[in-house]
Amino acid sequence: MDMARVWPIILQYSVGALLCGLGVWCGIKSGFMDLKQSEGKRLFAIIVGGFLAMLALVCVFTFWLPFIPKEVVQ
Repeated sequence: MDMARVWPIILQYSVGALLCGLGVWCGIKSGFMDLKQSEGKRLFAIIVGGFLAMLALVCVFTFWLPFIPKEVVQ
């Protein structure tokens, strides 16, 4: 695996996780997202789930799909 394909993902999603965490923390502290209510828990689950789903999608297209042999695809 060429590290030129791996480093952008690591950098984007590590910095993205920090910024996402900062945004969630600000949302909790400001009272916008109250984790004691079901709406706040649902919003938190959507944010975290979306972040993880996007990471999984990027990993599939970077690490798995480019290495499927052509004979399998046709």
